[in-house]
Amino acid sequence: MQNISESLRKQRHQIMAESGEDLLSRHTSLLEVAVISLYNRLVNKLNLDAEQFRSSAAISALGAFGRGLIGPSQPIPILLLKAESSPWKESWLSEIVSPLSEAGWTVALEQGTMEELLERARTDFSFLLQLLDSRHISGNRLLVEQLEEALEGLLDGRRDELLERVHGSVLDRQKRLEDPATWLEPDLEGNPGGLAEIASIRAACRITSNIRNLEDAIFRGYLNRQEVDFLQQAEKGFGRLVSLIGNLPGKTPATTSTTLHFDEQEMLTERLGYASLAGFLPVEAFMQKVFQLFHGVECIAREFWERLYEGRQKGGEDSVARLLEDGLIERQGRILVQTDRYPATAGHMVHLFNLAAKHKLQFANVARQWILHHRNVLDTASGDPMVREELLDLIRRDSPDLVVLKKFYDQGFLSSLIPELGAVHGLVQHDAFHLYPVHEHHLRCLRALKKLMAGEYAEAEPELTQIAQGISDPTLLFLAALLHDIGKSSGRGHALRGGEMIPVIAQRLGLQPEESDLLQFLVAQHLLLMDSASLRDLADEEMLAHCALTIASPQQLDLLVLLSFADMMSTGPKAQEKWRNTPVLGLYDLIHHLLEKGEPSPRAIAERIERMKVQVGEELADLVGAAELENYFTQLSPRYVLSMVPEAIASHLRLGWQLQAGEASFVWEVSSRDGAAQLTLMSHEQPGLLTRTSGILTLYDVNITGAQVFTMNNNVVLLIFQCRLPEGSAAAFPWENVKEDIKRSMRGKMALDYRIAAHAATRVEPAAPGRSAPSQILIDNESSAIYTILEVYTADRVGLLYTINRTLYELQIKTYVAKITTKIDQAADVFYIRTHQGEKVKDPEQIEELKNALRFWLDGRTV
Repeated sequence: MQNISESLRKQRHQIMAESGEDLLSRHTSLLEVAVISLYNRLVNKLNLDAEQFRSSAAISALGAFGRGLIGPSQPIPILLLKAESSPWKESWLSEIVSPLSEAGWTVALEQGTMEELLERARTDFSFLLQLLDSRHISGNRLLVEQLEEALEGLLDGRRDELLERVHGSVLDRQKRLEDPATWLEPDLEGNPGGLAEIASIRAACRITSNIRNLEDAIFRGYLNRQEVDFLQQAEKGFGRLVSLIGNLPGKTPATTSTTLHFDEQEMLTERLGYASLAGFLPVEAFMQKVFQLFHGVECIAREFWERLYEGRQKGGEDSVARLLEDGLIERQGRILVQTDRYPATAGHMVHLFNLAAKHKLQFANVARQWILHHRNVLDTASGDPMVREELLDLIRRDSPDLVVLKKFYDQGFLSSLIPELGAVHGLVQHDAFHLYPVHEHHLRCLRALKKLMAGEYAEAEPELTQIAQGISDPTLLFLAALLHDIGKSSGRGHALRGGEMIPVIAQRLGLQPEESDLLQFLVAQHLLLMDSASLRDLADEEMLAHCALTIASPQQLDLLVLLSFADMMSTGPKAQEKWRNTPVLGLYDLIHHLLEKGEPSPRAIAERIERMKVQVGEELADLVGAAELENYFTQLSPRYVLSMVPEAIASHLRLGWQLQAGEASFVWEVSSRDGAAQLTLMSHEQPGLLTRTSGILTLYDVNITGAQVFTMNNNVVLLIFQCRLPEGSAAAFPWENVKEDIKRSMRGKMALDYRIAAHAATRVEPAAPGRSAPSQILIDNESSAIYTILEVYTADRVGLLYTINRTLYELQIKTYVAKITTKIDQAADVFYIRTHQGEKVKDPEQIEELKNALRFWLDGRTV
């Protein structure tokens, strides 16, 4: 026995070390031979009548083993089917199971007589599906055939019920896609389009028509040859990945799952030998293939279920038909094509989908087959005016759920008209910010725009809703949503690259020159507002002038801000949070004023300040007079006024009174909710205030996710921190302790560098999903007339703001404005800085020292 186990172990490990496409079939063959050999060995070993013993039981393979697609790290499902008078003993069974277990396999054994198995199958639906998927391995084949006949009897009379249960599992899986985590870390088994999707197709075929393999489904019309080939390819591909996941370092049968965890994606990429492409990580090429398989299986499954249910629908031919137009009729909510009266042209093809959107209809199976048969007509549709009109009308007309347009995309028709979409189909960025493949992101972006137009964001985004409902024709905006990330096929700089691709696409679609120009502008500049609002100071006149010059008109500004919103809403939770925390609408107002008035920036800013002054006066009407308010506003920097809402300015004014009236070195207020907090601190100007405060927050494991720094004309400094509190501490966070430590630091009673270093030594930082890349330090002396702009892109971490500001302080550089945000999976900290003499930071030696110091502290290296 020991020799057998050791031999099997060596063979199993040999297969585990491989990653070729024949991995599953080789392993299945090994396993089958092992089971047969162990069964025969048991027969020969026992002193019983061989024929009587062989007829007393049978061994069958279940699940992936039954389909011949099982990996060496997966549980091995085996069924022992016993005859009613079987002499089998548990000790005999261990003669088969134990060697497999000792060789490293995890055996999932089911056993029982036919009646026992059938009784369980009547109430255990998942077990019933396992039995329907079984395959004889050894022992009494007749016994297995009798079980199959009995299962057929069990299905009779329950086929509709069981089919609905299978289809219900399909619908339940669809709901998983609303959970962003299922996109970042997809489940090869449970995600729509995964192994369970293929298993559901198999189960439906078996329940409905006793079809035992996908090949036979072709002859019944449920699937076609191309679909079966793709499903088999996907099943082998997913099964191979599941097997490789189980072989990763540190994996055990207890910890192995079918989920592609974020950190494991790169390991699998390396194991499979994916190479890097220009502008892309190897893992992105790997995950693109994975999402293409998911999408392909999901499309086939949707088509399969439509065919299946339509074929089972009673009274279809006898139901009343309605003429839609010449050559097209509707019956039972489905469009049928009279092929002798409806020419197969590109324009007619797109018109069919437009008609389905207009009347909220589906296609009959024969119509879908006709469409697929003639799909090639779209390949030569360049410049066809009917295609242009029908496509734009479809995009404009379809519901916010995109029921028809998604089918148009899924069947490859949109890519036929715009082949550039094929290169970004399934493409992902390997970070926790962009969760969705580009094709899914495009569709979600369009869906967000349509919902905005329909007023579904009216409560959360009233200003945007008003802008959206003022757009007379959103068609090109909708088209931009479907194309805005098309430049990602070229890697970096995707927005401008996408803009360069638009003229050719527009010409192919037959757009007018002015339509092409507008579409190109929206695609090329779709990041302009978000990047400017998150990485630049809103009172930066040069930035405002550049944006106004680029955008050119209020109408284009309206379209651009709507696209910016939809882009963030359809990127993932972190992007949605970024939208909420970024003053894009404040930037919109400033640019809109410039474009509408056509006046110099200083005057536009002055007018906005006057409006703000009136609103703040209304907030504090019972506390402050006009003269006092006027005097207060003279102490405020324009940057501050332009960055704040009136309610915030009023709140800060009250803090200012407390500071002036009291003897405390600073005043503050804290508001917190759901683990997030905003800390507002006001103090008389003193060296290193920002550094000290951010350092103290670091000692309490507070993650600073955003910060604003303002120095007023009366030398009062205002610090505003957006924070994420340590998990589980929100209800009882020790803010008073933080306050006391800030006081001690201001009095020179805390050595912060020592405290933070000692604290860091006790922390174990969890690895965050994202790319590991060296920090980027950028010095910009061109974009602002009076400030140097320092941009720092690095991995986010607790204490980051402290680290950067400590370095600036040591180099006698003063921070006037600090903005902290995220760009992809990194922190993006932007500082408007000057020397202590009030000049730009232009000294090459000082700049080089700043860069080297930051690289050392952030990455542990120097250049």
